[in-house]
Amino acid sequence: MKQASRQPISLSTGARHAAALVLVGAALWGATRNAPAQPAESGPQVPVTTAQVAQVGQGIDWDGTLQPVRQSTLAAQTQARVLAVKVRAGDRVRAGQVLVSLDNREAAAGVAQASATEAQVQAALDDARAVHARSKRLLAQGFISQASMDGADAQLRQAEAQRAQAGAGSTLRQLASAYSTLVAPYDGVVTAVHVEQGELAAPGRSLIELHASDRLRAVAFVPANAALLLGPQPNVAVLLPAAVGTVSRRLEKLSATVVPSADPASATVELRVDLPAEESRKHLPGQRVKVRTVGADEAMLTVPRSAVLLRGELQAAYVVVQGRFVLRALRLGRDSGDRVQVLAGLREGEQVALDPVRAGLAHARPAGGAAK
Repeated sequence: MKQASRQPISLSTGARHAAALVLVGAALWGATRNAPAQPAESGPQVPVTTAQVAQVGQGIDWDGTLQPVRQSTLAAQTQARVLAVKVRAGDRVRAGQVLVSLDNREAAAGVAQASATEAQVQAALDDARAVHARSKRLLAQGFISQASMDGADAQLRQAEAQRAQAGAGSTLRQLASAYSTLVAPYDGVVTAVHVEQGELAAPGRSLIELHASDRLRAVAFVPANAALLLGPQPNVAVLLPAAVGTVSRRLEKLSATVVPSADPASATVELRVDLPAEESRKHLPGQRVKVRTVGADEAMLTVPRSAVLLRGELQAAYVVVQGRFVLRALRLGRDSGDRVQVLAGLREGEQVALDPVRAGLAHARPAGGAAK
């Protein structure tokens, strides 16, 4: 009996490729099956703090504005043509610096005339003194009568009066000449220029406005009945304006002055709060502020202002949830020093990142221990 001959089995090209892929996959699975597990990528450690309930003084916020402590409106004191305007709005000036020059030819002519008159009466006074001295000697020798001596006395007093009058006139002319130059009374900033070269300046017309930039004060108008409860010099807080993307700063325990007079039209009293010099240099007159009069304490949930993330209209914080950071929107209330009130979005005892920018990085995790 014949045995059937064995024929070689031929595989197509696609089948060979599939078999090769299966073998490679099996090899890779075997290699990774026994390989040690790789640790997760480590991220930055971010310090955290705990949302706490604190006793914060209640208060009422009043709208106010920043005003310079010293501000001036410089006006003309004589009628003259404007020769030169040496400053523009926004220029910083030094005390004694010339701001506006007026035509002083008429004033200079008046000074020259007064000087000539003063020299004339001085000569007459010298002559009267000489006559008086001579008459006194002649009277002692018996050559003139007492009546002649009295006449010499009268002429001397008249000459002295004319000399005093001429001196006063010369001083007035010199003052009028000085009015032709408008100078800065102190170091400051020019806020407005109301005159141009060639215009006619008249007495009382406003030419330049400027203010001293070294000190500012917050001014708010409080109802008279509320002002009576504050006392003459209450302690207040001022919420200062802040740049876009930052949290407003609050200055606490500032001394305020209540102006003891109410406006009959609005029934309000002016409340003035002087800012420290270092804070005054960071702001501009006219900026809006909030002035808070502090009252009784109130319990409120607060977090540090540095833990709040501001992105446009979004107010949020990175909250620790199961060992990682989760971004959560917040609804904020009043500021209290370096902390801010949280109305919604957090519970007491929850932890938030003190550095929300780093907390938003990949694989960021809370640092060990909570920072108080």
